[in-house]
Amino acid sequence: MHTTDPITHQADIVHLVAAPSALPQAPSQGRVIPTTLCAQAIQHQLTPPGKVILIGDHTSQDQARKLGLESHARIAPPMGKTILARRQLKQHLANAKRVICWNDELIPLLKGVPAELDLISTLPSQSPKYVSKRVNIRTFEQADFEYWTARGLHPSNDTLLPKVLDNLCDDQSQQSREQIRSALGIDESTMCLGVLADRPSDIDARELAFLLGLLDASGYCLTGVVPNTATHLAAARRHHRGLGSPFQLLIASEPITSMLPAFDTLIHPCFDGSASSMLIERMCENADVPVLRLKQSTRSGLSRAPGVAGPIVEHLDEMLKANQSMREHSHV
Repeated sequence: MHTTDPITHQADIVHLVAAPSALPQAPSQGRVIPTTLCAQAIQHQLTPPGKVILIGDHTSQDQARKLGLESHARIAPPMGKTILARRQLKQHLANAKRVICWNDELIPLLKGVPAELDLISTLPSQSPKYVSKRVNIRTFEQADFEYWTARGLHPSNDTLLPKVLDNLCDDQSQQSREQIRSALGIDESTMCLGVLADRPSDIDARELAFLLGLLDASGYCLTGVVPNTATHLAAARRHHRGLGSPFQLLIASEPITSMLPAFDTLIHPCFDGSASSMLIERMCENADVPVLRLKQSTRSGLSRAPGVAGPIVEHLDEMLKANQSMREHSHV
């Protein structure tokens, strides 16, 4: 992105963004990080506002708004296939002189577009096999930079835009921890764990329910929160009921990153080293919510092996000791 562009509404600038869906089991490819980055870039005047075109179902517009992004139009890809949205998008790009694409997975929509093309790349593994050399690619992590270089393209590294995530909670004036927990029905004495992923549909609710069962058996009072677009929700509920529901298991329709103050820690089972993973962790940790990456037997994800609970148990113990120390200090 060019920070020298005039910051007035420009009809010839188009932003393409795919925000997460809030429909259970929806075939949405929308992600949190591209949506948040686009919203913050416009708000902090790091890119011209232009016209924001959202690619996704009707719930993605509401999710984008909760992540700080207002859109001017929305296109629902037929049968959930991005490439089939090209015909509908064509009319919105008729007068575009520059198109800024915020999702790697939306690159197929730029084929044949004569305008200047930019890609803000945060998850290059989701890009198609062929990407035109006309596309100006901007990356945030060395691994992503090397990925594109290995494909014979010439990306550039951006060090400015990620900084807008550092004080996101302050910028968005989020509700207090007590308010969010009260709205969700979470007792203040309960440890609240959430599961984090740039693409919420990558989260397996069944695995979190199993992990919470292990932690509950270890004596912790816990609440777990998963997005309603997570997979295997029915299996998670069955497991929860089968254990006698000894802990809370909440299904959230809100983006996890819009309720950060509610959490004591976040579990990140989908870490892959891309900017997608690094930036979402950066956003949470700068909101003072620690993130735990989980791997078991060199495989990413929440394993069914009990050993995966180890780092979480250690972390919860440290938190309990810290809380106890704070209470003792306040009494003194």
